[in-house]
Amino acid sequence: MKIPNFTNEGKLPTGIHLCSGIEFITRFCDGEIRKDSEKPISDILDYAKERGAVEIFIGGSFITANKNPKDLDCVIVFQEDRYIPNNTDKVNIKGLKFDILFASLESPKIIDSYIKLFSNCRYGSKDIGLIQIDLYDRNKTWEIRHYPNEEDFEIIKRVYNDRSLVDLKEKKGIIVTVHGIYSQGQWNNEIAPIASGDDWVFAPYTYETNEPDLLFRPGKRRKLVDDFREWIYDLQRRFEGEISIIAHSFGTYIIGAYLEGFDNEECPPVTFNSVVLTGSILNKNFNWEKYRGLSVGSVYNTIAPNDEFVKFMPSTDLKKYIGMSNIFGQAGIEGFENESSMLTQSSYNILNHTNSIKRDIIETKWMPYLNANRFALRTEMNDYFKRKYAKKPYR
Repeated sequence: MKIPNFTNEGKLPTGIHLCSGIEFITRFCDGEIRKDSEKPISDILDYAKERGAVEIFIGGSFITANKNPKDLDCVIVFQEDRYIPNNTDKVNIKGLKFDILFASLESPKIIDSYIKLFSNCRYGSKDIGLIQIDLYDRNKTWEIRHYPNEEDFEIIKRVYNDRSLVDLKEKKGIIVTVHGIYSQGQWNNEIAPIASGDDWVFAPYTYETNEPDLLFRPGKRRKLVDDFREWIYDLQRRFEGEISIIAHSFGTYIIGAYLEGFDNEECPPVTFNSVVLTGSILNKNFNWEKYRGLSVGSVYNTIAPNDEFVKFMPSTDLKKYIGMSNIFGQAGIEGFENESSMLTQSSYNILNHTNSIKRDIIETKWMPYLNANRFALRTEMNDYFKRKYAKKPYR
């Protein structure tokens, strides 16, 4: 990939020119004035990759021969509409205006319209070249398939010109906690101020039917999972942000049963960015790998070898004869056996079933993990689609 030389007008030749992020920075961040843009442009590229974006298109005077460019137009393209932030962003750094817009592969006409916009106006000439940054070394140049009519193009221009200046101070995401039986999740009092103070939306899920007979009554368990299904879907519709889970004891079963209920190689209605488990009663053979990038982005299993409750969960086929679920087991003391690159497991002898949710574990283990994996699902989902469509055309 080589970015062509400028024309006599100081513009790139007509067309879409593919390059890597390093090639872009090397070509366009050279010089006393332009070098100040290297860090923010690197941040834009990191922002896109962390959130699972698949394409970036760049236009504006920044990709011309102008030694003192005034603007950089950027469209970040995601796999699906649901990953698009609600707002556009306009940032001014040392006199250079960065205009960041968003689109998705589900709406290729919008992408093509933005490409026409970047190629067709503001510089006194038409058919100006623009840059496509190859985030994942696919070496695949975008193919324009839709040429917007004048009416559609006017709408795109109006949206672009009328967008407002927005300060994107998003919450890091949503932390949902799910407690076990014989409990109303009193430990939420420990997690709530820590999560909220760290810029997370905190949303505890509580349920009244939490007597021990849940372990032996499939009908009651199904009702509880259905209730959780409705609640989590409503939560997703009301709040913006990726959902991460902290589940304890029977709460780990609720999460596992929800995922298993949509186990058809399709994304469930609600996906989980990260899942933190403690006192897990899931079977050690629960296969997290099949959910990687489709339903879940990362999993942290907190193992307590001395967990006095989990050790009594049956690990043989006997459980099905007494009304227990096949996914019940002892992962909270034995860990999960099926390997997955998104699975992290840590064992602590000091922990048992009731003392695992304390400030020391929350602040030094779980919150750093959740913060470090804020965009895990988008990254894993992008890898999932790369694996799935490795031998198919990109579009």
